[in-house]
Amino acid sequence: MNNIVSISDFRNNISDYVNRVRYNKDSFLLKKGKSIVARVVIYNEKKVADKIKKYAGIWSDKEANLIRKYAKKLRKEVKLIPRKYDLSG
Repeated sequence: MNNIVSISDFRNNISDYVNRVRYNKDSFLLKKGKSIVARVVIYNEKKVADKIKKYAGIWSDKEANLIRKYAKKLRKEVKLIPRKYDLSG
């Protein structure tokens, strides 16, 4: 259950609140005046990364490694062709 904490109390005891979030997996709603302005929860990097990959269409690690392998191979095989003509117009 979320606890409602005033911003000034959170500011004055931030270390305690961060430890409670980190170690106890607690969460807090921050209140300024009569309004709730923020929610403090533990950050789950893996969950966020999975969502980014899902919605952004990012390659999987296996696909990225394969692309990287082919890019390295291509760089080794391709040689720059000297320009004989100025094509800028």
